[in-house]
Amino acid sequence: SVLPPVAALSRSRSAPRTDHHSPESDGRRRPVDFADTSDEQKPDSPLLVGEGVVEEAADDGHVDEVTDYDGEGEDDEAAELLAEAAESAEALFLMRVSTQQSKDALYEPISTRAADSVEAGSDGLIWHAQLVGEDYKHPKHVLPSGELKPRRPMPQARASAFFDSLVHTQDGRFIFGGVLNGWPALTSLELRAITVARRTHLGGIKRLYDAGKAGAVPTTPEQIATFVKKYLRKHSVRVTLRAPQWTGRGWSPDSPGHAYWFAACDPRGPRLVAGSAMVTAGDSPRAKLVHMFGHRYAKAKESAADRLTWHSGLLIEWEHTEHCSVVELAWYNGLAGYGGKSNFALDRDEARPALYDAFPPGLKGPWVNNRAEIRVLDIPVRNKEEFITFLAKHTGPTKRFLEPSISHSAKVVLSNGTQRDLFQYVLNYISRNPGYADARSNCQTFSCDLYRLLTGNSKTETFHPVCRPLYVCRTSDFLYPAAGPSDKAPA
Repeated sequence: SVLPPVAALSRSRSAPRTDHHSPESDGRRRPVDFADTSDEQKPDSPLLVGEGVVEEAADDGHVDEVTDYDGEGEDDEAAELLAEAAESAEALFLMRVSTQQSKDALYEPISTRAADSVEAGSDGLIWHAQLVGEDYKHPKHVLPSGELKPRRPMPQARASAFFDSLVHTQDGRFIFGGVLNGWPALTSLELRAITVARRTHLGGIKRLYDAGKAGAVPTTPEQIATFVKKYLRKHSVRVTLRAPQWTGRGWSPDSPGHAYWFAACDPRGPRLVAGSAMVTAGDSPRAKLVHMFGHRYAKAKESAADRLTWHSGLLIEWEHTEHCSVVELAWYNGLAGYGGKSNFALDRDEARPALYDAFPPGLKGPWVNNRAEIRVLDIPVRNKEEFITFLAKHTGPTKRFLEPSISHSAKVVLSNGTQRDLFQYVLNYISRNPGYADARSNCQTFSCDLYRLLTGNSKTETFHPVCRPLYVCRTSDFLYPAAGPSDKAPA
């Protein structure tokens, strides 16, 4: 969706309806290894984990059992294997997220050895979380039971539980290895900063801790109690956390790329593949026709900004004529953070849509409105006419779409136009255009770029006129991946 620059300023950023003490000295800190394998984790499918928020300067059910191996009896061998696997940051991350499928938060320190293996680096994606005291009971954020509401857009945690779960590494970092606010993706995070916003008419931000520069982190029970008493009763406290280095490149260290394919029409059952694994998992059907469509989001009462907010995507017809695919660019985690409720899924309104069940734990994190992902969603329509019928069925103020239409249709003339080719194109594109901006890098600009590539029509314009003045063609970005450290020319 996109707004003109002026309207964008007034738009609500709500969800889319899409070091001074080592923990080793604390006797309460017990190494924990995680060995359960979730039912959702398919051994034959790529493991997909992790994502984050890039907004360094901005302010802001089934429960799988978690097993603690104590190294005794028949569990010795498993414990030894897990200890060896913890040598790798990737293995650590995979073990942690694969055991957490519920909305429960997990605040328990990992071993120092495991924390040391978390990959550091400035490319790791950034999260922010709000810390609250034990007596915090705001009904907007707290359940009647007194527990914090899980999976909030701005993750939240009790300060005592958060600080108590930090582990101090040998290189001086503080690592959170739990599951923050019940978001399975939020684990293996490095604490980068603690800031306090004063709740007074004078306002102001104070930085209590800045990793590698200044400040201290409370680690003992006495220090944590003093921190809570001093800061959480009259101030708002936020922590900045950084995910492992590889999260800036994808959801998995071995499958880079913030794009995914949901094979909803696979006769073997729905499955989701993310990152570069899409290319090997894809097949060789050729794209036959492409259609650019657009719509507004359904609302019973639209504001002026809503009436200028249009989402656009492409419908791909394949030569096999068994089903079509919707290709769209949207907010990062826009579906994973919203219960998997895609407007193009027949079961969107079910309690647990198939798409949500297909998301591996590491893809389940809060949505991000300044970062993008690309989705290829197979849908059970065979052609443009059946897609139009689908749109019409779900059009109305209380349904999914308002004023849907198809603006362009053409044959796919690109020589390399198979499904695998398409997957590689979108992976290249998102690697070069990871951000989302309402005015100039959004769903409409992406759809126009891809339509031009597939059809060879360089005069195609964005779906809605509001995007046209600032549109810059990026068709070549589909052809080349972003250069990585190993791709630099020799000196």
